[in-house]
Amino acid sequence: MTMRLEKGNLELKQAFNMYTREITGALIATFILAIILFAPSFTFKLVLFGIFISAFIELCFLIRRPYWPSLLVIFFIIISLFFVETYEANRLLFLYSILISVLNDSGAYYLGKKYGSRKVFPKTSPNKSLEGLISGILISSCVLYLINFQEVLKLNINYLDQQNSFLFSILIISSTIAVFGDYLESRIKRLADVKDSGSILPGHGGILDRMDSHIFVIPVFFILVGAIL
Repeated sequence: MTMRLEKGNLELKQAFNMYTREITGALIATFILAIILFAPSFTFKLVLFGIFISAFIELCFLIRRPYWPSLLVIFFIIISLFFVETYEANRLLFLYSILISVLNDSGAYYLGKKYGSRKVFPKTSPNKSLEGLISGILISSCVLYLINFQEVLKLNINYLDQQNSFLFSILIISSTIAVFGDYLESRIKRLADVKDSGSILPGHGGILDRMDSHIFVIPVFFILVGAIL
Protein backbone atom coordinates (compact mmCIF):
# COMPACT_ATOMS: atom_id res chain seq x y z
CA MET A 1 0.00 0.00 0.00
CA THR A 2 2.80 2.38 0.99
CA MET A 3 4.72 1.60 -2.20
CA ARG A 4 1.63 2.33 -4.30
CA LEU A 5 1.15 5.67 -2.56
CA GLU A 6 4.80 6.57 -3.10
CA LYS A 7 4.53 5.58 -6.76
CA GLY A 8 1.38 7.69 -7.13
CA ASN A 9 3.06 10.70 -5.50
CA LEU A 10 6.07 10.27 -7.76
CA GLU A 11 3.85 10.20 -10.86
CA LEU A 12 2.01 13.34 -9.68
CA LYS A 13 5.32 15.10 -9.08
CA GLN A 14 6.59 14.10 -12.54
CA ALA A 15 3.36 15.30 -14.16
CA PHE A 16 3.60 18.61 -12.29
CA ASN A 17 7.22 19.09 -13.34
CA MET A 18 6.29 18.31 -16.95
CA TYR A 19 3.52 20.92 -17.02
CA THR A 20 5.04 23.47 -14.63
CA ARG A 21 5.18 26.14 -17.33
CA GLU A 22 1.51 25.62 -18.26
CA ILE A 23 0.29 25.52 -14.63
CA THR A 24 2.19 28.67 -13.69
CA GLY A 25 1.01 30.37 -16.87
CA ALA A 26 -2.62 29.56 -16.02
CA LEU A 27 -2.22 30.98 -12.51
CA ILE A 28 -0.59 34.15 -13.85
CA ALA A 29 -3.36 34.56 -16.44
CA THR A 30 -6.07 34.12 -13.79
CA PHE A 31 -4.45 36.70 -11.52
CA ILE A 32 -3.96 39.27 -14.29
CA LEU A 33 -7.52 38.80 -15.59
CA ALA A 34 -8.91 39.29 -12.08
CA ILE A 35 -6.88 42.49 -11.63
CA ILE A 36 -7.88 43.92 -15.02
CA LEU A 37 -11.59 43.04 -14.84
CA PHE A 38 -12.42 43.39 -11.15
CA ALA A 39 -9.75 45.28 -9.19
CA PRO A 40 -10.47 48.82 -7.96
CA SER A 41 -8.44 51.60 -9.55
CA PHE A 42 -5.91 51.86 -6.71
CA THR A 43 -5.26 48.09 -6.65
CA PHE A 44 -4.87 47.97 -10.44
CA LYS A 45 -2.27 50.75 -10.39
CA LEU A 46 -0.48 49.31 -7.36
CA VAL A 47 -0.13 45.87 -8.99
CA LEU A 48 1.19 47.40 -12.23
CA PHE A 49 3.68 49.56 -10.36
CA GLY A 50 4.79 46.49 -8.39
CA ILE A 51 5.29 44.43 -11.56
CA PHE A 52 7.26 47.12 -13.41
CA ILE A 53 9.42 47.95 -10.38
CA SER A 54 10.13 44.23 -9.81
CA ALA A 55 11.20 43.89 -13.46
CA PHE A 56 13.46 46.93 -13.04
CA ILE A 57 15.08 45.48 -9.90
CA GLU A 58 15.73 42.15 -11.63
CA LEU A 59 17.25 44.00 -14.57
CA CYS A 60 19.59 45.93 -12.26
CA PHE A 61 21.01 42.64 -10.96
CA LEU A 62 21.65 41.50 -14.55
CA ILE A 63 23.51 44.59 -15.76
CA ARG A 64 27.23 43.97 -15.82
CA ARG A 65 28.16 47.14 -17.71
CA PRO A 66 26.35 50.00 -19.49
CA TYR A 67 24.87 48.35 -22.54
CA TRP A 68 22.26 49.75 -24.94
CA PRO A 69 19.71 46.90 -24.56
CA SER A 70 19.66 47.45 -20.78
CA LEU A 71 19.24 51.19 -21.22
CA LEU A 72 16.44 50.62 -23.73
CA VAL A 73 14.57 48.28 -21.36
CA ILE A 74 14.94 50.82 -18.53
CA PHE A 75 13.60 53.55 -20.82
CA PHE A 76 10.48 51.54 -21.69
CA ILE A 77 9.90 50.57 -18.04
CA ILE A 78 9.89 54.29 -17.18
CA ILE A 79 7.46 54.99 -20.05
CA SER A 80 5.17 52.22 -18.78
CA LEU A 81 5.19 53.70 -15.29
CA PHE A 82 4.08 57.05 -16.74
CA PHE A 83 1.33 55.31 -18.76
CA VAL A 84 -0.20 53.38 -15.83
CA GLU A 85 -3.01 55.94 -15.52
CA THR A 86 -3.87 55.48 -19.20
CA TYR A 87 -3.76 51.70 -18.88
CA GLU A 88 -6.20 51.88 -15.97
CA ALA A 89 -8.59 54.09 -17.97
CA ASN A 90 -8.52 51.62 -20.91
CA ARG A 91 -8.47 48.24 -19.20
CA LEU A 92 -9.88 46.15 -22.05
CA LEU A 93 -7.43 47.72 -24.48
CA PHE A 94 -4.69 46.95 -21.96
CA LEU A 95 -5.83 43.31 -21.90
CA TYR A 96 -5.91 43.30 -25.71
CA SER A 97 -2.32 44.59 -25.85
CA ILE A 98 -1.16 41.93 -23.37
CA LEU A 99 -2.58 39.24 -25.64
CA ILE A 100 -0.25 40.36 -28.45
CA SER A 101 2.81 39.05 -26.62
CA VAL A 102 0.99 36.11 -25.01
CA LEU A 103 -0.26 34.71 -28.33
CA ASN A 104 3.04 35.51 -30.03
CA ASP A 105 5.05 33.73 -27.35
CA SER A 106 2.72 30.70 -27.25
CA GLY A 107 2.59 30.33 -31.03
CA ALA A 108 6.35 30.67 -31.39
CA TYR A 109 7.06 28.28 -28.51
CA TYR A 110 4.75 25.39 -29.44
CA LEU A 111 4.94 25.57 -33.25
CA GLY A 112 8.64 26.37 -33.19
CA LYS A 113 9.23 23.39 -30.91
CA LYS A 114 7.36 21.11 -33.31
CA TYR A 115 8.31 22.48 -36.73
CA GLY A 116 11.27 24.79 -36.15
CA SER A 117 14.60 23.95 -37.78
CA ARG A 118 16.27 27.23 -38.86
CA LYS A 119 17.76 29.13 -35.94
CA VAL A 120 17.47 32.93 -35.99
CA PHE A 121 19.47 33.85 -32.86
CA PRO A 122 21.77 30.84 -32.38
CA LYS A 123 24.16 32.59 -29.97
CA THR A 124 21.58 34.49 -27.90
CA SER A 125 18.46 32.27 -28.04
CA PRO A 126 19.46 28.88 -29.49
CA ASN A 127 15.94 27.44 -29.12
CA LYS A 128 14.24 30.11 -31.22
CA SER A 129 13.57 29.24 -34.85
CA LEU A 130 12.51 31.23 -37.90
CA GLU A 131 9.42 29.02 -38.26
CA GLY A 132 8.40 29.71 -34.67
CA LEU A 133 9.04 33.43 -35.00
CA ILE A 134 6.88 33.78 -38.12
CA SER A 135 4.17 31.53 -36.64
CA GLY A 136 4.01 33.60 -33.46
CA ILE A 137 3.66 36.91 -35.34
CA LEU A 138 0.96 35.60 -37.70
CA ILE A 139 -1.06 33.76 -35.03
CA SER A 140 -1.01 36.76 -32.70
CA SER A 141 -1.97 39.25 -35.43
CA CYS A 142 -4.71 37.12 -37.04
CA VAL A 143 -6.39 36.06 -33.79
CA LEU A 144 -6.43 39.59 -32.36
CA TYR A 145 -7.66 41.07 -35.63
CA LEU A 146 -10.57 38.62 -35.58
CA ILE A 147 -11.27 39.41 -31.91
CA ASN A 148 -11.68 43.08 -32.79
CA PHE A 149 -13.53 42.38 -36.06
CA GLN A 150 -16.06 40.16 -34.26
CA GLU A 151 -16.28 42.70 -31.40
CA VAL A 152 -15.45 40.07 -28.79
CA LEU A 153 -14.05 42.89 -26.64
CA LYS A 154 -15.71 46.31 -26.54
CA LEU A 155 -12.54 48.35 -26.74
CA ASN A 156 -14.26 51.75 -27.11
CA ILE A 157 -11.39 53.25 -29.09
CA ASN A 158 -12.71 55.28 -32.03
CA TYR A 159 -9.48 54.77 -33.96
CA LEU A 160 -10.08 51.01 -34.15
CA ASP A 161 -13.59 51.53 -35.49
CA GLN A 162 -12.68 54.22 -38.03
CA GLN A 163 -9.34 52.77 -39.18
CA ASN A 164 -10.03 49.04 -38.86
CA SER A 165 -8.22 48.38 -42.14
CA PHE A 166 -4.94 49.51 -40.53
CA LEU A 167 -5.34 47.45 -37.37
CA PHE A 168 -3.75 44.34 -38.88
CA SER A 169 -0.64 46.37 -39.78
CA ILE A 170 -0.48 47.72 -36.23
CA LEU A 171 -0.75 44.18 -34.86
CA ILE A 172 2.02 42.93 -37.16
CA ILE A 173 4.28 45.78 -36.01
CA SER A 174 3.44 45.22 -32.34
CA SER A 175 3.93 41.46 -32.60
CA THR A 176 7.30 41.98 -34.28
CA ILE A 177 8.28 44.32 -31.45
CA ALA A 178 7.41 41.49 -29.05
CA VAL A 179 10.10 39.38 -30.73
CA PHE A 180 12.53 42.29 -30.46
CA GLY A 181 11.80 42.74 -26.73
CA ASP A 182 12.25 39.03 -26.06
CA TYR A 183 15.56 39.05 -27.94
CA LEU A 184 16.89 42.05 -25.98
CA GLU A 185 16.16 40.42 -22.63
CA SER A 186 17.77 37.18 -23.80
CA ARG A 187 20.83 39.17 -24.88
CA ILE A 188 21.07 40.86 -21.49
CA LYS A 189 20.87 37.48 -19.72
CA ARG A 190 23.47 36.01 -22.06
CA LEU A 191 25.91 38.79 -21.14
CA ALA A 192 25.16 38.23 -17.45
CA ASP A 193 25.66 34.46 -17.99
CA VAL A 194 22.32 33.50 -16.42
CA LYS A 195 19.40 31.44 -17.76
CA ASP A 196 16.58 33.41 -16.08
CA SER A 197 16.24 36.84 -14.52
CA GLY A 198 14.84 35.21 -11.35
CA SER A 199 13.07 32.14 -10.00
CA ILE A 200 9.83 33.52 -8.55
CA LEU A 201 7.70 32.02 -11.36
CA PRO A 202 8.27 28.23 -11.73
CA GLY A 203 8.77 27.24 -15.35
CA HIS A 204 9.04 30.88 -16.44
CA GLY A 205 11.85 32.39 -14.36
CA GLY A 206 11.54 35.91 -13.00
CA ILE A 207 9.15 38.82 -13.49
CA LEU A 208 11.39 40.29 -16.20
CA ASP A 209 11.30 36.96 -18.06
CA ARG A 210 7.52 37.26 -18.34
CA MET A 211 7.50 41.02 -18.92
CA ASP A 212 10.30 41.26 -21.50
CA SER A 213 8.14 41.76 -24.60
CA HIS A 214 5.18 43.35 -22.75
CA ILE A 215 7.42 46.21 -21.62
CA PHE A 216 7.88 47.20 -25.27
CA VAL A 217 4.63 46.09 -26.86
CA ILE A 218 2.03 47.65 -24.55
CA PRO A 219 3.17 51.31 -24.69
CA VAL A 220 3.98 51.09 -28.43
CA PHE A 221 0.55 49.59 -29.19
CA PHE A 222 -1.23 52.27 -27.13
CA ILE A 223 0.64 54.98 -29.03
CA LEU A 224 -0.07 53.41 -32.43
CA VAL A 225 -3.82 53.14 -31.84
CA GLY A 226 -3.95 56.71 -30.53
CA ALA A 227 -4.92 55.81 -26.96
CA ILE A 228 -2.12 58.00 -25.56
CA LEU A 229 -3.31 61.61 -25.90
